[in-house]
Amino acid sequence: MPLPSNSLRLRPGVTEPVILLISREAVDTCDVERVFKQSVRFLMASREDVILYRQQASIVFEGWDEDPRELVDIPEVRAFVKAMVVRWPQWAFFFNQLDPCIPLWISCLVGESFPGGGAVEINVNLLRQVIHQALSGMNAIYDLHALSEHDLEIQSMGFIEVIEQMV
Repeated sequence: MPLPSNSLRLRPGVTEPVILLISREAVDTCDVERVFKQSVRFLMASREDVILYRQQASIVFEGWDEDPRELVDIPEVRAFVKAMVVRWPQWAFFFNQLDPCIPLWISCLVGESFPGGGAVEINVNLLRQVIHQALSGMNAIYDLHALSEHDLEIQSMGFIEVIEQMV
């Protein structure tokens, strides 16, 4: 049964995925502005877009297939993610909660040590800060577009569940 056009789908899975392709060149040059303008800005163009793309974004880093390291082990990827979060604090609103994007970004943001093989030693104080910043970005979208407090609570709890599964 189709959902009414004005309803919000919570934790919808990948039914209408939006793949944000980030090139190796963009990572190597830390060109977050270009990625934002070319790939992210349209997600937030209107209230309708915000609703449509909520929890639908997945990140793909292109050009690293030949590199044997996990993405989180690559310093340039970590630096890019940190810079991208500054430019796009609302990322948690848009990321799909069912794929590895959130764990990758969180690991890049809060890792204290990266011993290899995708292992990350987490800085708990940084984790608290990142969770607060991510939820603040999510709240800002809900406030700006007058979206449901109930839906915000459910999406926020889903985000926290993803993080709890990581640690």
